[in-house]
Amino acid sequence: MVNFKYRVFLDTNVLLDVLCTPDRPSAASSRLIFEAIRTGIFEGFLTTQSILDAFYILSRQGGPSSREAFGQSILSLSNFINIESIHIYDIKNAILSCGKDLEDEAIFAHACEKGCDAIITSDRHFREQKAGKGPLMFTPEAFAARLCGKDYSP
Repeated sequence: MVNFKYRVFLDTNVLLDVLCTPDRPSAASSRLIFEAIRTGIFEGFLTTQSILDAFYILSRQGGPSSREAFGQSILSLSNFINIESIHIYDIKNAILSCGKDLEDEAIFAHACEKGCDAIITSDRHFREQKAGKGPLMFTPEAFAARLCGKDYSP
């Protein structure tokens, strides 16, 4: 018997939603998605690049309160989410794709390599550029709505 679990790749902005204050527009949806991953409803993926980018962004915005608090949050997440390194293969594919955003292209290549069924991102340009070309693209709100059995367009 084959054990298939839906695999989702989370963009940096989804990670920021759960690490920042709850007033971010997608925070509630992103928290629901992380909770679904934590409870094993589906498998989630983040990159080490997203973690580093989130730390940089948060440190410039004055939060979380300390490096230690950030570290504890990431260590907690690492108990239930796959944290992957972007490989040179992903970077080569990103360069060869000729897309405008090298980071988005590398993330897309990595999500494809990992066999992800969906990419969740608040980045409208990323979603529009990759729509119909690989994994399904969702906003956190659209994915959370589908998770709850509601109809919501990506």
